[in-house]
Amino acid sequence: MKFGVDLFDIEISLALGEEVTETLDSGAPARFYGYLLLRRPKGGDLTQKDFERNFLFDEIQYSPDAPAGPYGRVGQAIVSDPDELKLHRTMDDIVRFNEAGGA
Repeated sequence: MKFGVDLFDIEISLALGEEVTETLDSGAPARFYGYLLLRRPKGGDLTQKDFERNFLFDEIQYSPDAPAGPYGRVGQAIVSDPDELKLHRTMDDIVRFNEAGGA
């Protein structure tokens, strides 16, 4: 996503024995992306709507009633921003929000 390359499309093309025609853009990315594993908070209850009310996501999936996966994962989210430092701050805020149960 960061460099405009669809890795799933390339993987399928390679598996089918097709030649890959996409090239990497050598310029700086227009946006930076971050991926977060979401867990059930130790205190409080969160829903996907709670996350969506407080943050803007490119994608989010949060199912607190689902069985916990590796690292206690019950969801994941992708966030992006053209400013890398702002993206890091947003990710830190989401982690704190998740750990605190929205408090």
